[in-house]
Amino acid sequence: MWAAALAVLAVVFFFLYLRNAQTVGPSSDSAGISLQAWQLWHGNPILRGWWLSDECFYAIDLPLNAVVQMAVGLQPDAVHIYAAVDYVIVLLLAALLARGRARGREGIVRALLTAGIMLAPSTLYGSRVLLQGPDHVGTQIAVLATFLVIDRAAERWWVPVVVGVLLTVAQVNDVQATFSAAAAVAAACGVRACAEVARRQRPPRERWYDASLVAAALVSFALAHLITSHIQSAGGFYLPGPKNGLGFAPITAMPSQAWDTVYNVLILFGADFIGQSMGLSAVFALLHLVGVALGIGALWIGIRGFFTRMDRVNQALVAGTIFILIAGAFGMYAGAVIGAHDIIPVLPFCAVLAGRLFGDRLAALRLEPVLAAGLVVMLVALGYNDTQPKAVPPSSDLAVWLQAHDLTSGLGGYWESNITTLDSGGQVRIASTIYGGTIAQAYESDADWYDPAKYQANFVVANSASTDAAPVVPSMVQAWYGTPAHVYYFETYTIMVYDYNLLTRVTVPSQ
Repeated sequence: MWAAALAVLAVVFFFLYLRNAQTVGPSSDSAGISLQAWQLWHGNPILRGWWLSDECFYAIDLPLNAVVQMAVGLQPDAVHIYAAVDYVIVLLLAALLARGRARGREGIVRALLTAGIMLAPSTLYGSRVLLQGPDHVGTQIAVLATFLVIDRAAERWWVPVVVGVLLTVAQVNDVQATFSAAAAVAAACGVRACAEVARRQRPPRERWYDASLVAAALVSFALAHLITSHIQSAGGFYLPGPKNGLGFAPITAMPSQAWDTVYNVLILFGADFIGQSMGLSAVFALLHLVGVALGIGALWIGIRGFFTRMDRVNQALVAGTIFILIAGAFGMYAGAVIGAHDIIPVLPFCAVLAGRLFGDRLAALRLEPVLAAGLVVMLVALGYNDTQPKAVPPSSDLAVWLQAHDLTSGLGGYWESNITTLDSGGQVRIASTIYGGTIAQAYESDADWYDPAKYQANFVVANSASTDAAPVVPSMVQAWYGTPAHVYYFETYTIMVYDYNLLTRVTVPSQ
């Protein structure tokens, strides 16, 4: 009965989140991952020739994306479908983890409290961060599954093996899992192992379990790096690593980064009311502050009890949250909104902690009616999200125009490249360039696209409304490639068409 109920809920929430995801248009980032998934199951399993970003999303997001594409093909809606499936899985895993080993009414209250906190992303930025496509959310599938195994399984020899495999998968997919999962498990179980030795709580022959989990976490870190390096040495994808490097931001940036981190936490919890005009969206954002209070309150209780009276999973959740918040607040990537992607684990971790630490108290105080009322409010908020208009893909008109003019292969800026290819279902390909349109951009692109022996490119697209850091500039295009045979103007785009293969003059960086 429970399995059937969960299956029905999963289907219902899939359609709710699918409609929510459709209010957020895909970008060239999510389109690039869709193109990688397309190649993954079309004969390029190691993504030979691909330049990736500082994350590869190879072990979880790409295979799941490929499964979606097997059903619906290469199209923008595949991004929305994947995002909905992704979030539903994370939501259900978080609820199951919050339930823990509790049964009956207490278990249900725990699970519902966690689900309620995560239920409705905000319309301002929450949906964009959590439902725009693969961007750290999918990694939480492996991370939460790891914690679920630790929570539910008995102390057997195979548990550290399974934990090591799951942590390896998570880290191959996303380096963020090193902080939120591998380091968290190592810290939590390391503290427990040391405490057992110091207090002599168990016989020496029974103290192996936590030490073995620490070893599994450390081995998973090495294995993840070994796997990615072997893929690259075999001619697979090139992963350049963090573009700003690893380390800490300068001291002068700390005050603004601390505020940005607070704001990003509000975004994740759907409580980003700051800067909104008063309306339903702002009201729902203010109501989400209850979820923020529960999550942060549970984290505080977890910090206070970390070294004394916490179970393994709670300790790992506390450690993972602290590590991610430190990386977000003091690292090189903090920034309002965009930095919310990098601290995504804070939402499911704090929501699960709230369910595990407050659920029993709510049940004991018979506050189920209050919880039910809160769930109704969050369902209404999710329904309100779904009433927002569908987002029009940013370059869908451009894709249609190019197809109508038989222009199927060209060059352009990053934000007009992968998304146009996806919008056209692969019928039009725009390879991204930098420095005015003269150099191939080694970021979320395939080196083969710039090979004149394999492909042709006879036009360059410049966008006067581009937000690229190094946009295509028509004057630089003409200085580099010569006078175009035809120049077309469409909306904010300038399309320069040539009568030769432009790839013969594009500068391609080496991997």
